[in-house]
Amino acid sequence: KYLTPNAARRLRAIEEFSEMGAGFAISMRDLEIRGAGNLLGTQQSGHIAAVGYELYCQLLESAVRKLQNLPARTTLEVDVNLPGDAFLPADYIPDLRMKIDLYRRFTRIARFDELDDLRSELIDRFGPPPPPVERLMALAELKMEASLWQISSIYLEEQFVVFRYSNRTRIEQLAKLRRGQLRIVDERSAYLPIPKGFMTPDKLLALTKSVLQPPG
Repeated sequence: KYLTPNAARRLRAIEEFSEMGAGFAISMRDLEIRGAGNLLGTQQSGHIAAVGYELYCQLLESAVRKLQNLPARTTLEVDVNLPGDAFLPADYIPDLRMKIDLYRRFTRIARFDELDDLRSELIDRFGPPPPPVERLMALAELKMEASLWQISSIYLEEQFVVFRYSNRTRIEQLAKLRRGQLRIVDERSAYLPIPKGFMTPDKLLALTKSVLQPPG
């Protein structure tokens, strides 16, 4: 018998989520298939598939915060391109769906206390984090520190760590605090010289973080 595409997707979802306690996962998959309803209206299905679940949740959160007269949630748009492994290893978190959810949570971290909570949860559920997970958390912290100085990207260029910034006043404040350690070279870039012996990924990350961390 002919099955519609949505019917086939629902059958695959039931086949995939067959273990005990999988009802929530099936409900989430059905939400993606049929679309979420209008929480502020009468429609019982929507077009979540057109924008994706994650973007739908962001749009919904933005609308609710606006109705509550709350400021928009700050989003971190910092691109960090430094050498070194930063991921969730399969031998640390074998479940793929759980791993995807944790990656999503890492991308949405906007406060240092949220990162501390996630670290504690990882240790409680999976044990001490291996080096790639520690580096993933260190990069999340680096992005938050960079956003405080309105830095949009961090990357290597020859013997320098390059900071691309959007606010000249903020980067001048940072350069003053670092007493010449950070060199402003143009209207968008500041360079941090890399001392000899600092080319290992861990040392580079530690050096970069130390420049961005507020005094005290």
